[in-house]
Amino acid sequence: MPNFKFLTLIIYFVIIVCFSIKAYAITENQYLVINKLIDEENIDKAFSDLKALQKNETKLSARSQILIGKIYLALEQPAKAFTFFEKATFTSVSTDDLAYAGMSISAIKLGNLSEAKTYAEKALNENPDLVEAKLALGLIFTDYGQMQKAETYFKKAILASRNSLMSVRAFASSRMREGKHKKAIDIIKNALLEQKSDAATTDLLGKLFWIEGNIKESVRLRSEASEMFRKSGNIQRAEQIVSWLNAAAMPKVNEIRKSERIKKEKIEEKKVERKPEQSQPKLVTPKRAKLKPDTRPEEIFVDKNKPTYTGSGVILNDGNWVITNKHVIEGSKYIVVRNGLGKVREVEFVEVPTDENIDLALLKLKKPFPREYSLSISDIKNPKAGEQIYVMGYPMSSILGRYNPSISQGIVSKTSGFGEMAGEFQITAKMNKGNSGGPIFNDKGKIIGISVGKLNKTEVLNKDGFIPEDVNVGISGQVLSNFLNMPIKANLNEKEKYNASQIYEYMRPSVVFIVSQ
Repeated sequence: MPNFKFLTLIIYFVIIVCFSIKAYAITENQYLVINKLIDEENIDKAFSDLKALQKNETKLSARSQILIGKIYLALEQPAKAFTFFEKATFTSVSTDDLAYAGMSISAIKLGNLSEAKTYAEKALNENPDLVEAKLALGLIFTDYGQMQKAETYFKKAILASRNSLMSVRAFASSRMREGKHKKAIDIIKNALLEQKSDAATTDLLGKLFWIEGNIKESVRLRSEASEMFRKSGNIQRAEQIVSWLNAAAMPKVNEIRKSERIKKEKIEEKKVERKPEQSQPKLVTPKRAKLKPDTRPEEIFVDKNKPTYTGSGVILNDGNWVITNKHVIEGSKYIVVRNGLGKVREVEFVEVPTDENIDLALLKLKKPFPREYSLSISDIKNPKAGEQIYVMGYPMSSILGRYNPSISQGIVSKTSGFGEMAGEFQITAKMNKGNSGGPIFNDKGKIIGISVGKLNKTEVLNKDGFIPEDVNVGISGQVLSNFLNMPIKANLNEKEKYNASQIYEYMRPSVVFIVSQ
C-alpha cells in the first residue's frame, strides 16, 4: 500500500510537470520580450517573433494566446482579442490575471464598460499589482467621466510599470482626448524625468507639440522617434513619420523660416511699416456660434435583445439630414442619432446611392435638428494632398455612456485610395471602429470627405507581410456632392481658419453618434 501511494504521487508529479511544460511553451522571459515589443508599438516584430516561437508547437500556450490577444488589440480588433484572452483562462489558471485584464481592455474598446469593470476587478483580485488591470480601470473611469478616479488608477499603473511607458501614454492620451494637450505634455515630461523615452512616447509627445503649434519641437521629436523606430526594426513606423515630415511638417517649417527671414530683413533694413490699408489681410476666426453641450445627454432607447451597431455621421441641410456610411446602417429597421450636444432624433427613412460601390447613406430625420447645428452643403470641398485635416466621430463608444465626440489630426497623404481607387483619399489621422461615417474637415472648417473605417489590418498583414499604421481612407467631397446632386462651389478667398480646439468646439453640434438595429 505505501508503495502504491508513492507510485501514485510520482505519476501525479510527472503529469503536473508535463502539463506545465506544455502550458509554458513560451518562457516568462520570452513573453516579456514580445510583450515589450507590443507596448512599444513594434507590432510587426512582435508578430514575427511570436510566430517563430510557435512554429513547432501543436497547441497554443496560455501566454501565446494572451500575446495574440494583445496583438489583435493593437490591430484594433477587440472582439477577436477577447476570444483569445478568454481561451487563455481555459488553458492555464496561472495566467488568469493577464487574461482578465485583456478581456477588460477588449470590452472597453467594444463599449461594454460594466463588463470591462467586472473583468478588471477580477484581474486585481488575482494580482493586486497587475499594471494592465489598473490601466483598464483608468480607461473605464475616463469613459464614465470620473476623472479623479481615472487619474488615481493611471498613476497606480505608472508606479507599477517602471520599465514601460505604456501607462504614461494611455494617461496622456486620455487627457489629449479631453482637449487638455498641455496637461498631456506635462504627464509625459514628468515621466521622462525618471525614465528614458521610447519611440512611441517620443512620437506621441511630438504629435502633442504639433497640436499646440510648436512646429519646430514637434519636427525634432518626431524625427528622433523615426530614428528610434528604425533602430528597433520597426521600419514601417519610421517611414510613416518620414512621409509626414515631407508632406506636412517641412512646408510649415519653411513657412516659419521664411517668416523669420522676412522679419529679420525688415529690422536690418529699418523699413517703414506699411499703412493699415496696405497691410496683408489677417486670417479671421470662425463665425459659427459656440454652443454648449447639455449637462446630461438625452437617452437613447434600444432593444437590448437585438444586436446593435454604431457609427458616426454629420448633420446637413438645415438639420433635416444626416450623412453617414451605408455599411453603418445597412439592413437596419430602427436608427437613432445623438449629436455632440446630447440631442436625440429618430430617422424616418434612408436613401442610398444607386451605385452599390459607393459607401454613403442619407438619413432623413423625423424631426429636424435646429438649423444652427447644421453644416451647409456648400461647405463640401475636395481634398488636397498635404492639407491639414481633422477627423471627428465616435470610435469605440458605449451606447449608454459618453456622448462627447473625439477628434484626431493628420494630413491628406494621397488624393486617391488604396490601389489608386478614385473617389477616395488617404489620410494619416487615426480612425477606429465607430469612426465610420464621420466628417473629415480641413483647417477652413470645410467637409472634404467622409470617414471609412473598414481597412482590415490583419488581412493586409497576412497578404503583404506588414501592418499599415496611421493610414486610413475617406470618401471624397466630390463623391459626396455627386450623391447629393449638388455641385461643389469654388473656393473664394476663404479667410477663416480653425485650429484643432476650434474645430472641436464649433463642429461638435454637427457630428452625430448613430445607433442602428
